[in-house]
Amino acid sequence: MSLDRARVKEIFTAAVELARGELDPYLDEACAGDDELRRELESLLAHHDERDLVRPPLPEHSAPTLVPEERGLASAHEHVRYRELVELGVGGCGRVTSTWDRQLRRRVARKQLLIDAPGQRAMLLQEARLLAWLDHPGVVPVYDTEADGEASYTMRLLDGETLRSRIDSEGQLSIPESVRVLTRVSETMANAHAKGVLHLDLKPANLMLLPFGQVCVLDWGVAKFHDLDAYHAYLRTSGETASPAVAAYDGIAGTPSYMPVEQVVGDALSPATDIYAVGIVLYEMLVGRLPHAASGGARSIIHTLSEAIAPPTRFRADIPERLEALCLRMLASNPADRPASFTEVLAEVDGLHGVPVGAERVLQPGEVLFREGEVGVEAFQILEGAVSVTVEGPSGPTEIARRGVGELIGELSVVLEKPRSATVSAIGHTRVARITGDVIAGALKNANPLLARMLLSLSARLRQTAVRARRE
Repeated sequence: MSLDRARVKEIFTAAVELARGELDPYLDEACAGDDELRRELESLLAHHDERDLVRPPLPEHSAPTLVPEERGLASAHEHVRYRELVELGVGGCGRVTSTWDRQLRRRVARKQLLIDAPGQRAMLLQEARLLAWLDHPGVVPVYDTEADGEASYTMRLLDGETLRSRIDSEGQLSIPESVRVLTRVSETMANAHAKGVLHLDLKPANLMLLPFGQVCVLDWGVAKFHDLDAYHAYLRTSGETASPAVAAYDGIAGTPSYMPVEQVVGDALSPATDIYAVGIVLYEMLVGRLPHAASGGARSIIHTLSEAIAPPTRFRADIPERLEALCLRMLASNPADRPASFTEVLAEVDGLHGVPVGAERVLQPGEVLFREGEVGVEAFQILEGAVSVTVEGPSGPTEIARRGVGELIGELSVVLEKPRSATVSAIGHTRVARITGDVIAGALKNANPLLARMLLSLSARLRQTAVRARRE
């Protein structure tokens, strides 16, 4: 008897959101004695289970559980290359361990099959080959496969924290940190898409924050090739005479809260699918919460995704207008309305780097930004449009300059805290970024703490000199 695929999708989509203790009772009720349906769902759920190839964060005050020696990799025999140290996790198809590489004398992560069946061995090898093909600093590097006669592969052992853990502990991330993580993930995914690979399960739990600023994209277990041309060309130029068929996980992939409508309903997937997921991640970094709560069956999720998304600035006022606009574009329900690629996302992000990130302000034609004689403690960078600079003279206001995109205005007020020497107003529709001393100090400290101290000290001395000069 053929299964109702729509029914399978609906049950599966709800099941992946449940805790392990809730899963069996839910399947008992949903399958209602249909053994074939139950087997299909258990197979899909087993494949979908966690496949993070890293050391997960341990609970506070807890020690890692050492795996008994008899479960190790025949560690009593010196000819065996790998000696198992600690079990890091077990999924539906395999287990990942921290392992000692006797030959190179280093710790690695090793993924092994729970059941060494031919089909699963082929999928494990393909997963390792896909990671090797991606070959990017944002993807965990693979070292070898099939070691010690077992179906397995080894890779770098990562030591950091997931973005999920960071958001759970801090709530909203700072604007610079959110932009930094977005940049690193976008670079990794631009590389993957250029090589024809879709991830399809991007979420904070699959993003590892490593020391010194690196971000790794994890868990490519349900990734698919959307274009094989680059991979086949690479194989041919490397001397491979045949272009092998690449098997793909033929089930529902992804995590509902990070899936766009086309992924939920099983429509054609594309790079836009991953862009949407990263848009959800960006929203969550900025706001500390999801833009919507996608749960339940497929129909419920589709209804939720069709609702309008609240702008991030509703929950946080200091988000730059341009960053918010990018986030909302990435979350467009129509794939055609999202950025065309992660290269385009990176181009938008580059536009945020020209000035320390601060609140933005939009001016209408003729609107005054600040007036001559006012005391100001902030400067502005022009992001869009232009401004007119005027001073009061015997016969009225006289325009002395015009400033355009990229130029700074009012910077002496930040340093000297003295009255404005001119009036500045918008010429046409104009957008500016507000720059305070705190914003500059924070940006300098992130870039170079020593330079920050020197410039802040210089600024303080100039301010003192200006005060003394006004008194004299």
